[in-house]
Amino acid sequence: MQRILIIGKSDGILNWFEDVVYSAPNSASSFSMNRAGLNTRILKFSLGSESTAYNKAIATSARKAIIEARPSHIIIIDCFYLSKEINNDIKKSGALVHQWIGDFFDERLANNTSVHRFYFTDSYLVEIAKSRRLNAFYLPLGTTKIDEAPLDWSQRKNEILFVGAPNMARIKVLQEINHPTIVIGPKWPTIHNAHIRILNKRISLSSVKDLYMQHRFVLNIINSDNIFCGLPARCFDATASGCCLITDDVADLRKNFDVGREVAIYSDSKSLNQQILNLTANLDYAKKIADAGKARTAKNHLLKHRLSLMLGE
Repeated sequence: MQRILIIGKSDGILNWFEDVVYSAPNSASSFSMNRAGLNTRILKFSLGSESTAYNKAIATSARKAIIEARPSHIIIIDCFYLSKEINNDIKKSGALVHQWIGDFFDERLANNTSVHRFYFTDSYLVEIAKSRRLNAFYLPLGTTKIDEAPLDWSQRKNEILFVGAPNMARIKVLQEINHPTIVIGPKWPTIHNAHIRILNKRISLSSVKDLYMQHRFVLNIINSDNIFCGLPARCFDATASGCCLITDDVADLRKNFDVGREVAIYSDSKSLNQQILNLTANLDYAKKIADAGKARTAKNHLLKHRLSLMLGE
């Protein structure tokens, strides 16, 4: 039987580490770099995360977790670069080591000599990694198990839903939308568009998923500040919740969905408004897209599917 140890950091914006642990087999164990015991957290608070004492305590806790787990596979979620001590302890374990990375390429990954396979959520980053002679693969984000929505499609809201942080590209798109849209997230400026309603606060991921189950349409506007070709978790969470996803057309989209059948796309504000008009005027057509997207995600895009690919199952 495979013995799996999952290493990462808790309390990230995406809950990526927690969701992977949740989706792993019951026999898997986990180690959180930033939750490594009370004494370690006290050292971080009192001396700072760059202090020698704190990093030595983290390394000691990680070594203990590795020894106790006796893993055949170690999966590292993000964490970018490893300290020399942790890297050496992972190498000594003899486990097959996978590191799954999002957002951007950090040159220090080359120092993670204990890692056998690097996985990136954006295919653009795979090419960078390969150019650095790393053993790199594309592995998109995913979602947790699919729950049935509390509201039938006929009872859901027609208001477009977008949950995310502001940037100039997103603001520009939202300024030109011609359909009622609710935008949720912290630090949004005023958008001078009567169709836009802003709820200016951070909400939990569980609340976001609850909202997805109440809306027919979820808008995805890629954050071009940290995504080149990849898909954010929003694409998988929204389709899993039975929403009709309306997304900008990025390179990795067609690696994951049948465009036009499982998701709806747009290229600019004009095409977005036309797409919204087509979908809201024909809700049966929109529901077909939502149902097909949900079925595709249930079949291919759960985090347990990603783990199976890494583990060669």
